[in-house]
Order: sequence, then structure tokens, then C-alpha cells
Amino acid sequence: MLAITIILFVTESLRVDVIAILIMLALVWLELVTPQQVFSGLASNAVVSIIAVVILGYGVDRSGLMNRATKPIMRFAGKSEGRLISTVSGVVGLISAFMQNVGAAALFLPAMLRIAKRTHLPASRLLMPMGFAAILGGTISMVGFSPLIITQGPPAFYTCRTR
Repeated sequence: MLAITIILFVTESLRVDVIAILIMLALVWLELVTPQQVFSGLASNAVVSIIAVVILGYGVDRSGLMNRATKPIMRFAGKSEGRLISTVSGVVGLISAFMQNVGAAALFLPAMLRIAKRTHLPASRLLMPMGFAAILGGTISMVGFSPLIITQGPPAFYTCRTR
């Protein structure tokens, strides 16, 4: 089953989400795992949040909003790889300062894939710097980077004691 899964993912003969669902169903059908074990992965907040981010990014991309946002970036940066990377990284870093950095990266993910296709650049050359910029931008404020909220501890008024 693992070999079949890897082959399907590598060949991309079907969409990744369809492959994942088919493999889950096959595991239960072949009685290799129980239905409870198959769906236990959905109990993780990380898995559910990644699924939600992908769905959100797809929805925003389908709405055409990111096309309007990327047109000025493409006009400014042109087809220059350096200008594209710096412009996109700056925009994503600024946005992630005021919203969750994962969400900012997810918003720009479909647009960056489209830009990579238009400019004939490898997508990884645009996506990796964009991801790093989202992380760095998130550290500017406590809004964009959740671990900062955790490390800061509870607000001061919770720790004050009345006499």
C-alpha cells in the first residue's frame, strides 16, 4: 500500500486529495486498519488547520482576488527573478505581520504558482523565500506569530493579585 501511495503521489495521475481519500478507503476495505484509526489523523489540530488553509487558498484563488493583487506585483517586478522574490517577500512579510503567517502564505500560494508558470521560473525559487518572509513578517507583531503569544504568558491583569 505504501509503494502504491508513493507511486500515485509521484506520478500525480490523480489529484493529491483524491489519492489520499482513496488510500484511506483502501486501507479500511483491506482491513489493514480500523475506521477509527483511519480518521484518527483528523483529531489533530495541525492536520485540520492545514486542510482549512488549503481550502481557503483555493477559494480565494477561485474568486480572482489574488489575480488582482498579483497584477501590480508582476507589473513592478517584471520577469526578473530577483525583483519577483524581493517584491513578493516584502508583500507577504508585511501582510503576515497583521495576520497569521500560515494564512498569508496560503493566500499567495496559488498566485505564486501562477507567476512561476508565467515567468518559467521553478516554483520553489519563489515559494521558499515567500515562506521565510511570512515567518519573519509574523514575528513583527504578536498577531502574525502565535508562538509569541504563548511565550509572552498571560496578560498582566491575570497575574495581578489584589490584597
